[in-house]
Amino acid sequence: MQASQLPSLYWAQLRQVKAASIYMRLYRNRLARQVRTVELIKAISSSGAIAGWVIWRDLPFVWGSIIAAAQFLDAVKGVFPFAKLHRAASDLTIAMEIIWIDADAEWTEIYAGRLTDQEIAKRLQKLRKLQLDAERKHFPDGFEPSTRLVELAEAEAESYLSITYADEVTQ
Repeated sequence: MQASQLPSLYWAQLRQVKAASIYMRLYRNRLARQVRTVELIKAISSSGAIAGWVIWRDLPFVWGSIIAAAQFLDAVKGVFPFAKLHRAASDLTIAMEIIWIDADAEWTEIYAGRLTDQEIAKRLQKLRKLQLDAERKHFPDGFEPSTRLVELAEAEAESYLSITYADEVTQ
């Protein structure tokens, strides 16, 4: 590898980190909507069943079953895959933002020419490792990314980078 390629390689990795950070935020937000939907269904069914029971006492089994189902949902909500995924995505979103902040600061040093090729190579390796470690920690079994969210994240990252780093984007 030519030494002059190192800043470009770091820039490419920086772009990937930004897109991954945005992807995880979008993914977390999508999962949060699913979690809220289950919570809403649970609240409405439980409250509605109690109200129905009070008004129409002649169907106690139906109302009791609805209340029991709502209580069951509450008891197993941590088991639902999207609830666990939401927690993991929330934690990874924070981890990726921290990695992004540090990588962005390093890019400033690289772009200004303050780092040697050897330092850039070490920081590039560290950046790749940090991203992999964070992903492996929060999603040890991995996950299948949504094509739509990947496209949205990449577009948002490119927009952000082109506004923030107009000179670097044209490299």
